[in-house]
Amino acid sequence: MGTRKSVAALTAAEKADFVAAVKALKAQTTGHNYDWFVSTHMTYFSTIDDHNYAHRSPSFLPWHRQYLVEFENALKAINPAVDLPYWNWTANRSATGAPFTSDFMGGNGSGGNGPVTTGPFAGEARWRINISATSSTSLRRAIAVRGSLPTSSNVDTVMNVSTYDASPWSSASSSGMRNRVEGGLSPDLHGRVHNWVGGHMAQTDSPNDPVFFLHHCNIDRLWSRWQRSWGYGAGRYQPGGSVSNVVDVDEALQPFGVTVSSVLDHRATYTYA
Repeated sequence: MGTRKSVAALTAAEKADFVAAVKALKAQTTGHNYDWFVSTHMTYFSTIDDHNYAHRSPSFLPWHRQYLVEFENALKAINPAVDLPYWNWTANRSATGAPFTSDFMGGNGSGGNGPVTTGPFAGEARWRINISATSSTSLRRAIAVRGSLPTSSNVDTVMNVSTYDASPWSSASSSGMRNRVEGGLSPDLHGRVHNWVGGHMAQTDSPNDPVFFLHHCNIDRLWSRWQRSWGYGAGRYQPGGSVSNVVDVDEALQPFGVTVSSVLDHRATYTYA
């Protein structure tokens, strides 16, 4: 069982191992390589078979939980010691601090929304973008140009909402924890961070930026925190069943082929430090 740590708590060796595994996954040309994760997110960002799997639906949190597990397993196949770290943006809020250091994720893009200039993912030669919503072949960022990062107070507000989700089970839901996390309702713990980092992170091909996985790991950590308060069981996920065009608790999360109920309790697979 792995333990996911804050990016701010990683040792120099842990940062180097994570970067090396990510880059090795990018270099693979078959199977669940890095670009597979980019293309899968882009495909399931939109409606598939009349279902919204990855976004704007109750399955937003369990879909990304399984997506992260698949990604972490792909890294572990390269280096079994690697665990996926999380970026706690309520504590690490600097454009030059963790995770945006030269020995880890690198820093900002040039000219407001241009290629990243420092670190192991700077420039096409180090990190070529092969699958993109734009023509850019270099990783781009525009840190702190749009909006602000969520605060601890924002997180506490969401954690105190006892209901997981509500009809119409979409970005139009006027209550529930999930839509407040995802961004259809204030305070928006998810979308704001994508926009704050900018560049590729603000597009449907956001996994092109490895920061994506650190951000979504923190989203998963916050969902786990909510579950500690309100319960891990299938009864805490809504809708329970028989709702058309929505992934019910016993329906499969595509393309992974596992049910929502099977991913609700992660504690036998990984924990958070």
